[in-house]
Amino acid sequence: MAVDYISLWNEQHERANRQKEVWIDGRDFWEDPRNIRRFVDRLMTGDRSRIEGQLAAMQIPAGSTVLDIGAGPGSLAVPLALAGCDVTVVEPSAGMRAAMKEYREASGAPEIRVIPSRWEDADPGEVGRHDVVVASFSLGLDDIGPSLQKIDSAAKHAVHLFWFLTPPAWTRANVILWPKLHGSEFTFEPTADLLWNCLCQLGIYPNIMVEHVEKGQRYPTVEEAVADYCRRLYVRDGWQRETVTSFVRERLVQTETGFCNPGTSKTAHIWWEKGFREPDYVL
Repeated sequence: MAVDYISLWNEQHERANRQKEVWIDGRDFWEDPRNIRRFVDRLMTGDRSRIEGQLAAMQIPAGSTVLDIGAGPGSLAVPLALAGCDVTVVEPSAGMRAAMKEYREASGAPEIRVIPSRWEDADPGEVGRHDVVVASFSLGLDDIGPSLQKIDSAAKHAVHLFWFLTPPAWTRANVILWPKLHGSEFTFEPTADLLWNCLCQLGIYPNIMVEHVEKGQRYPTVEEAVADYCRRLYVRDGWQRETVTSFVRERLVQTETGFCNPGTSKTAHIWWEKGFREPDYVL
């Protein structure tokens, strides 16, 4: 019996979503102003090597229409607009949309069309079709089969997806601390190996390039590191904060520019050009 990779993705994604229910006061990580501020500051003054590498890998020519799904603070959307592309983004977070506007205006980039919606809920008629569709570390999607088919349908020429092949280094703290803080094992979002198999199950046979990431999370101060881990781990109580603080202080390494929690991980660039599908074999 063939493996149903799409069901495997959906089941793991649902488990990852359920564990977030411990955050009972309704706040969302992507709406927290402190998290948004950190994203914008990193875009403005931080290391841009990853973004530059993504842009170089995609080689999207000026004048292309580009759809960026889950664009966040405009990590790719703004430089693509600066490079002469006509960019549309689908972004559900009001906080991230405000951050993108700030980043775009500070960069002097032209207007970017914004659709304020989750990808799963976006109207295909409103989204339209674009020369290239991109999604950079924004693939925590519900019902992955229709979501991927919708991505493919929105592209005229090519699709570029960036996702985690191994869980990012910072989430290893979750594996250790989540059971202590919340009484259950931590569930990662599905990774890029499963994503690749989901695409194959849909008859899309993409290319894949793996990148080894050696940079750990960097922070200007120990306090900022502790605060970041507390937000990511949904800390509410004083004893939980003490547990996280002890963990972070034991692992931080001081650098010339601040502090770093060292770690390595792998990410994947998955892409395909439109037109190729598995042929219908006649036996």
